[in-house]
Amino acid sequence: MTLQDALREIADKAGYMTAIGAGTFAGWLANNWLGLAGVLIAAVGLVVNWYYNHKRLKLQEQQQGEDS
Repeated sequence: MTLQDALREIADKAGYMTAIGAGTFAGWLANNWLGLAGVLIAAVGLVVNWYYNHKRLKLQEQQQGEDS
C-alpha cells in the first residue's frame, strides 16, 4: 500500500463518517423540532380550552343570576 492509497482510504472513511454524523444530527434536529412543535400546539390548545371554559363559566353564572 502506497502513501497515496492510505491517504485516499483515510479520506474515504472520513467522508463516510461525516455523512453518518450529518445524517444523525439532521435526524436528531428534526425530531427535536417536531417535539417542540408538539409542545407549542399543546400549549395553544391549553390556552384556548381555558379561555372557552372561562367564558362558559361566566355565562352559566350570568344565567343563574337571571333565574334567581
